Amino acid sequence: MNTEIKYIKEFDLNVPTWEDLLNNLNQSILNNEDVRHNCIGFFACFNAHKIESVSKVMQKLNAVDAHLYMNISTNGKTFGNHSDKMDVYYWQCQGKTKWIFENNEIELSKGDLIIVPKGVYHNVIPLSSRAGVSMSLGLWL
Repeated sequence: MNTEIKYIKEFDLNVPTWEDLLNNLNQSILNNEDVRHNCIGFFACFNAHKIESVSKVMQKLNAVDAHLYMNISTNGKTFGNHSDKMDVYYWQCQGKTKWIFENNEIELSKGDLIIVPKGVYHNVIPLSSRAGVSMSLGLWL
């Protein structure tokens, strides 16, 4: 299994605006789609492919699925230390996050991309209000 984490600074600076991101979250809520918020200030929704700039990045990466993750507060918890069942391509769209791995930390800023191979444990810490899109080459189960 490949466990090499790849980091690309300023991968694509044509990021969605806060307005685009909030509209995507709001549409998910209005359409009664799955929206997770496991604490105050953290939201995840699963239709980020509907955002035009996200769709363009998905084409670049040959991704087929995209999830939006947002923290409006640095106090909002994320999913904690976890691993995924497929490779994850995470595009930092707004704000900053710190990604913590077993022996490494990487800080992402607007436009950065990180590729986390399946099975690699990681934790994401918001360093500011932030939004990012997690993409995959297959559908999440």
